[in-house]
Amino acid sequence: MLIYDGLHYDALAMSPFDGAPEEFDQTIFPVRSKRTIGPVERLALNLVKEQHKKRSFTDTARFTLRCGEAVEHAQATGHVNFQEYR
Repeated sequence: MLIYDGLHYDALAMSPFDGAPEEFDQTIFPVRSKRTIGPVERLALNLVKEQHKKRSFTDTARFTLRCGEAVEHAQATGHVNFQEYR
């Protein structure tokens, strides 16, 4: 499952317990007959709702960048970690 933040997609991974090594994360979830992934889907939707409340997404219709030369800067330096400001 992927979660979209307005600019890019992040893979959803479910850890079996806090502090579990990354290699134990589950990233593939079986799809049930009604096109759902069961209880994991509810958890994913809750995560998205929490992130939305925190405004942890990029509103591409209204966001701005500080650098007026951001594209040129990214091409010249390889810097691509620009951050939205409000």
